Amino acid sequence: MNWDDLRILLALVRSGSLTRASVMLEVDQSTVGRRLSALEAALGTTLFLRSKSGLIPTEVGEKLIADALEIERRAERIAQTAASPASEPVGELRILGDHWVLAHLADSFLPTLKQRHPRLTVRLSSGYPTIASWTAATISLWFEDPPQMGEFAIKLADVPFALYASSNCDANDLGWVSMLDDSAARRLPAKYLEKLRKRNEQIHIVGNDPGLLQVSIRQGLGKGLLPMCIAELDKGLRRIGDERTQFTRPLHLHVHPDTVQTLRVQTAIRQLRETAKVLFGDGSLKTDLECAAKETSTANEGRAA
Repeated sequence: MNWDDLRILLALVRSGSLTRASVMLEVDQSTVGRRLSALEAALGTTLFLRSKSGLIPTEVGEKLIADALEIERRAERIAQTAASPASEPVGELRILGDHWVLAHLADSFLPTLKQRHPRLTVRLSSGYPTIASWTAATISLWFEDPPQMGEFAIKLADVPFALYASSNCDANDLGWVSMLDDSAARRLPAKYLEKLRKRNEQIHIVGNDPGLLQVSIRQGLGKGLLPMCIAELDKGLRRIGDERTQFTRPLHLHVHPDTVQTLRVQTAIRQLRETAKVLFGDGSLKTDLECAAKETSTANEGRAA
């Protein structure tokens, strides 16, 4: 057995299927299947059970995966020390979350993170909360979803939402756009809209991400509830209503206990906590974050010179 065998084992358990593991490892699906079969033959045991929902580790498989994770952590510590003795985070950090949250991070957070830590690689994955068992160095950002499988979790910010309409339309003439989460149809925005919408008012557009609703509202297809941190920066939108049409959603940061102590995870957590109020606030502090990014860029240019 060699390290490549263990990498395939970990990719399979993290992705749950041969297809997704092949994408993760950037090899053919047939290669992953062949290597798994060879590994199971060499060990004389079955490591995964095949089911309709994907690959499920057997009892022996779980024990081997635990050992592989420990080997991976030790290898990462060695690589981290060798590559960056000065405690500079190196390697891949995965961030999971709603599409709009990741897009917002890419626009307002990642430039500063990359300027400060250029040897860090960030992988963004949007979707719905999943069990983080056997995960690599990953930070998950979810709203109402509780931590799973012993995850470490903290409240990162209270994200304010408000009611918006197109800058070019009379809000009184508009119907509604509404959030409908494919994994849980009655999340807080949908519940709150039910309180605001009159029985005879029509819902014209339904979407599973505020970014989609933002475009629809800007085009005058309806009015709706949006995170203020993105809506306040959109000149095609205007806020309507009052305090009764506003609410907050708690955004939580989840990390698997096996990776919470890794340097790149700790670095990202620290910087997210430092900037969370600006990142996910009402938009009024956006300039403070932009100034911080410019200061970091200037400092890096000075060191390079």
